[in-house]
Amino acid sequence: MSDMPKNANDGGTHPPTDASTTGPTESEAEQRPERPDMGTSERPSASPSAPAEPGGADPAVPEPHRPEAAPAPGGSETVAPPPAASTGHVISAPRPEAIPGGDGVDAGAISAGAPSPSAPAEPAAPTARTEPALPAAPPRPAAPPAGTPYGPPQGLAAPEFPTQVGFFGPLPYVPPADQQRRNTRRRRLAAVGGVVAILALLASLAVGGVFDPPSSPATAPIAERNDAETSAKPEDTKPPVTRIATSDVAFLTDNRTQALKSGNADAFVAGIDPAATELVAAQRRLFGNLRLFPFTSVEFRPPNASIDPGTDAGPLTRDVNVVFAHQITGVDSEPIAERYIWTLSRAAVDAPLLITKITGGSTRGGGNAYPAPWDEDELALIERPHVLVAVPAKNKSKGAAWADRAESALKKNLAVWKGPAITPQRYVIYITPDHETFTRALSGNDLPNVTGVCRTMPPARPTGSDQPMAGSRITLDGSDEMFAKGDGEQQMHLLRHELGHAMVAEFERGGEGPPLWVSEGFAEYLAWTDLSLAEWFQPDARAQVRAGKFSGKLPTDTEVNSADAKTSTVGYHYSMLAIRYIAEKYGAAKADDFVVAVYKDSTPAALEAALKEATGQDRDTFESNWAKYVKTKVGN
Repeated sequence: MSDMPKNANDGGTHPPTDASTTGPTESEAEQRPERPDMGTSERPSASPSAPAEPGGADPAVPEPHRPEAAPAPGGSETVAPPPAASTGHVISAPRPEAIPGGDGVDAGAISAGAPSPSAPAEPAAPTARTEPALPAAPPRPAAPPAGTPYGPPQGLAAPEFPTQVGFFGPLPYVPPADQQRRNTRRRRLAAVGGVVAILALLASLAVGGVFDPPSSPATAPIAERNDAETSAKPEDTKPPVTRIATSDVAFLTDNRTQALKSGNADAFVAGIDPAATELVAAQRRLFGNLRLFPFTSVEFRPPNASIDPGTDAGPLTRDVNVVFAHQITGVDSEPIAERYIWTLSRAAVDAPLLITKITGGSTRGGGNAYPAPWDEDELALIERPHVLVAVPAKNKSKGAAWADRAESALKKNLAVWKGPAITPQRYVIYITPDHETFTRALSGNDLPNVTGVCRTMPPARPTGSDQPMAGSRITLDGSDEMFAKGDGEQQMHLLRHELGHAMVAEFERGGEGPPLWVSEGFAEYLAWTDLSLAEWFQPDARAQVRAGKFSGKLPTDTEVNSADAKTSTVGYHYSMLAIRYIAEKYGAAKADDFVVAVYKDSTPAALEAALKEATGQDRDTFESNWAKYVKTKVGN
């Protein structure tokens, strides 16, 4: 912890600003390496503190990195129904302090300019993308007859067969040439009916999105026999062995996808071992949470790799990767991936396949959306025009005020944004019930001085290092004092910082990501735009400059990401002043364009070119002029 900033009027201490982190990203096939200082944004523990109101008391002393907030209008709220019988930069941001006699404005304050429209700009036209050739998948076996030991139970329709399983799941079945000729007249006769069916489907989607009206419960799917078992020659005398075919898993995932779309909770948990009562309850809770969100598309995808068979006809247990590819409407530009590990068991050759355990897939390498908000406790979802705020159902009443502040914070950020058009129309924010849940969002890393994280998420499809991100997820530590004590000012500061990361997440490409003085400096710059440097300051930075200990060098990632709260707090503040210097001297549009350019290409040569484009100076000249600006604004 660093020393808390003090209010010059009364000497009282104030909580530091929040911390933010932008999590690493990974894709299904090609994932960029995860690094503790990228993808997530952590902000130092001190946020700007406001001057004390006449006759009022100063806020209580909180931990480092807290934000501010101001309540706003209301919206819709939803709570998950009770069950039936998802690493980057991490730090905390410093909080400035009021100067006695300050008038609150000066030449250093940044004008918001013309207010931005209530919604983000329309997305730019998509660019063509090339994808690598995918390996051919083995054909799926023919479906056995219903009621047999390897077929689906009576009354439960099996998926269409034969079907190939491709890299992204089942591929369409293409009949042989002779059958295509025989089917030609059938297709012509069915054309009118097909058009009507398509129009009906589109109409249903227009009314209810990806979720269909609830359907009748389905029986748990039964696993299918593997090709090796059904195609054995009569003279083959090898004893049978227990197997799990990829088509067996596809049957389970396909039924789960359809159950989620149709609102059938019983079918969603079908296939789970009835003896695993806790797993059944957890998956029913997951189903209820997922149904709260406005999805454009959802799909549980089976693995496309073969599964090792057993050595005999006895019990067989295998772990398989299952991807939940999903796209939240207005939030994600295309589906992103959340990976689970399903533990599957078959007691004998002729026994049904059961799911006995479900855990989160590895987050090593970044990009896995697990754990997502819906993987935790029962949720309430509060919707505002530009934010979806998920909170534990028990915090629903508090969540309404948090959602209002988040909506206000985003509008303030959009009002000062002068850069390229931003695609997302909404942002997802999850405020956790406790610190342990928040730590899980950081892939289990309990990082110091961190109260917020924004994770950028790559597409679910395989991508190259030059592909943009498909979405972002913000997670805030709801156990922090700013939420426990209702410190709206600190909440607002944290929200503006983390939403700043989310606003530019789509511009990030795979690789190391931008240096922290750019990414954290930009997010903190947005959080400080309403604060005049003639009235507000960061105490640790001011003390360092006045003592002659300021190096005059731009902060390194190590300094910004330091476990020492004072070091990281000062690093955040200097980073903010670098972006603010560009905005004040060359204009907000130049500052925004510089940040976007570095997000797209963070190599040293590209950063140098972007700096030259924005300021007309090389790095050494810029750094020298920025150092003079810091001494003037912070030291005086």
